[in-house]
Amino acid sequence: MGQMLEDPLDRFPEPQANFQQHIKEVRAYLLDTQLERRQPGDVEYNVPFELSASAKVPFRGKYLLIHGLNDSPAVWRDVAASLAQRGFDVRAILLPGHGNTPEAQLNVSYLQWLDAARTQLEYWRSPDMPIYLGGFSLGGVLATILALESDGIDGLFLFAPAYNSSRVGLLRWASLVSYFKPWVFGGMIIEDNPTKYNSIPINAAAQYYKAAKYLQNLWNEKQNRKRLTMPVLIVETLDDSVVNVDTTRKIFATRFSSPKRRLVLYGNEETEPGEYEIVRSSRYPEHRILNQSHMGMMLSPQNSLFGALGTQLVCNGNEWKVFSACLYYSGGTRWRGAEGAESPDGVPVARTTYNPDFDAVMALHDQVFATELQ
Repeated sequence: MGQMLEDPLDRFPEPQANFQQHIKEVRAYLLDTQLERRQPGDVEYNVPFELSASAKVPFRGKYLLIHGLNDSPAVWRDVAASLAQRGFDVRAILLPGHGNTPEAQLNVSYLQWLDAARTQLEYWRSPDMPIYLGGFSLGGVLATILALESDGIDGLFLFAPAYNSSRVGLLRWASLVSYFKPWVFGGMIIEDNPTKYNSIPINAAAQYYKAAKYLQNLWNEKQNRKRLTMPVLIVETLDDSVVNVDTTRKIFATRFSSPKRRLVLYGNEETEPGEYEIVRSSRYPEHRILNQSHMGMMLSPQNSLFGALGTQLVCNGNEWKVFSACLYYSGGTRWRGAEGAESPDGVPVARTTYNPDFDAVMALHDQVFATELQ
């Protein structure tokens, strides 16, 4: 690992037409600016990647996949593999300020995220091939912006798109606060997850808020009041601690028009599905899963880090008492749940990091985008 740069964002590689060369440059950059505790194998989770469509099925087109705030392309690994099996060429990109150290987000701008996503889309799309966008959380916001700005987007596949945050009351002041208090937790905290940051620069939250406002303003412009007509599949949990799910449901109902569109809602409560909505249970007591989390919906049970037998533990709660009880528990198998999920018996609750219903999500993708495996 090299010596940390004064500002780790300074040398973030620009997108280029040669994606394999871009991957090499990003890998070298990440190795040179990485958190000290991460090993080269950890760094690899954060590198952009590309998968080719299976030759065993008809070719379907291309997918550009965009990760969320504080996250990395690793969140797309399972979905990307399934898309390639269905006949798609897939690229998963890394946004500036991600993949190495949270300090890289102290000065990042949402405009850098947008510019990177736009440029990657232009390099990836071909005039004679269908192009689809996938987005998780912040990536869902960016993907929707691209769909509004660009002609010819053939579909949107979104997980927990963060159109509005459940903490919007705090976020609207984040830009101002960041000048006086750079970090949510007062500074860097334990960084034990090789695929995403635990520490949160307040500027990063402020830039997410600006991206969401940019989308809102774009949609409110007179020429964009029309609905997006391409098929869309949105996957969300009613227990999401990050996203305002009511806003997502409203946008799904009012801003999209394809009769193929679907919104999957995971929850344990009796929820009346709206038009084109599907409600599925998120409780799996046989797997000790209480409900589904913001981060778990797009990861398969076979994921080596976060799946049913995964090696990476993610503990709920930001208060030390809750966090430490989960982290240091040695009495057996923890429960899994969304952030804030309450234990039914006092056994600590770790974050739900995979979706036992993953195959059903991909089957719904087949229905929405007519990509059934042959």
